Amino acid sequence: MQQHATVVVGDDGGGAGDEAVRGGGVVADLTARLEQVLGRVAELEARLKQSSSNSSKPPSSDGLAKPAPKSLRGRSGRGPGRPAGQPGTTLEQVADPDVIVRHVPAACGGCGAGLTGALPVRVARRQVFDIPDPKIVVTEHQIVTVACPCGQRTTGTAPAQATAPVAYGPRLAAIGVYLLHGQFLSVSRTAEALSDLFGVPVAATTVACWVKRTALGIIDKVLPVIGDRVAAAPVAHFDETGLRTAGKLAWLHSASTATDVLLSVHPRRGTEAMNDADVLPRFTGVAVHDAWAPYDTYTAATHALCNAHVLRELVYVTDTATGQVADLSQQAITALTSLWRLVCAARAEDREPDQRVIAEPLHLLRSAVILGAEATTARTTPLERKHHNLFLRLRERRADYLRSVTNPAVPFDNNAAEQTIRMPKLRIKVSGSMRTLTGAQHFAAIRSYTATATRQGINTLDALIQAATGNPWIPTTT
Repeated sequence: MQQHATVVVGDDGGGAGDEAVRGGGVVADLTARLEQVLGRVAELEARLKQSSSNSSKPPSSDGLAKPAPKSLRGRSGRGPGRPAGQPGTTLEQVADPDVIVRHVPAACGGCGAGLTGALPVRVARRQVFDIPDPKIVVTEHQIVTVACPCGQRTTGTAPAQATAPVAYGPRLAAIGVYLLHGQFLSVSRTAEALSDLFGVPVAATTVACWVKRTALGIIDKVLPVIGDRVAAAPVAHFDETGLRTAGKLAWLHSASTATDVLLSVHPRRGTEAMNDADVLPRFTGVAVHDAWAPYDTYTAATHALCNAHVLRELVYVTDTATGQVADLSQQAITALTSLWRLVCAARAEDREPDQRVIAEPLHLLRSAVILGAEATTARTTPLERKHHNLFLRLRERRADYLRSVTNPAVPFDNNAAEQTIRMPKLRIKVSGSMRTLTGAQHFAAIRSYTATATRQGINTLDALIQAATGNPWIPTTT
């Protein structure tokens, strides 16, 4: 028996309704996808707007189209050049010159008569500061062996620098280390410079040996003392930066005060490297740093967050957000900079900030942060989540960001740490990278030593000469 399909004829509304439901689902799906794409586009556009002025990117990453610098400090009212009353730097005549050359005229400029025996009526003094022709001085150390009537033979002791029949002295070695790790010449160019300056042949491998010997002495005798001094300081600055080493990314960590610098190189960026440096694990003072999370794991320290970093983050919000969020970010910037100017003015006059005066910027900052967190609480896009996290951090860590307001010893920013690592970063710009991790660690040790010596008024070359002798300068323990 043949079977036929049964067709039910009725109201077409049911079929049309199904189609409408399916169509509505497609539209909703496309709408959701469009929102995701628009959010992604906004995030990528925001990344393109990142520069050194609104993020932690270095100025070198801005390229040739770098933005015009925008200072958040405002105008100081001071003109360019050295401030009035500040001492300048210039040559001054000395009372006891090394060489005196008299220029006496032989004949009268008027009648032409000879002036032999004529009395001088005035002497004008002009002094020329210059370096005499550099010349290597060869000192022979004769190690004498003397025979005693008892039959015993006793040999004299050679000085530390006379380690072989022919050896370079500590001053030449110190100049080599200075040119390499102080002025960032390459090893080969350092050897060439020494040969050109002093007329003595120096091989590149010899320079490398000087560096290693100097660094090992500093690591053994000086760095533990510097580490103890920084760990015991009431306020210290901490920072880290990438350091291309042996074809990989290593990290240069800094811990510093106004008088001491400790640099260390480690393959890791986080707490493993910080523990190896052995400052933060025993530090109980105020640790000034950016808001990178691993620093907060050291709970024995009191934390002060860098306001320069957060100001750049707030500028980024104003560059990438619109409407209320951008306005609140600008309000936070204005309040924070105004607050710091008021605090600086009070400290310049050696007084505490007037609480009634700073109450207004404090209130404006608090309001901007709270309202900003509320305005971005939806976090519908990655960019909005980033903005929300910033406002939330400013709200939750208000005391850490404002610690400089309540503690005169705490600075507004962490610029001191960034200045500490500036020269090592310059070293990498010059050389491109460090060839070995050990070489990078030796460089960090020597830079720690010379930077600390400079901060304590010790001439860099004098300190390196002492290190080259095997008896490096050591700061006094605290």
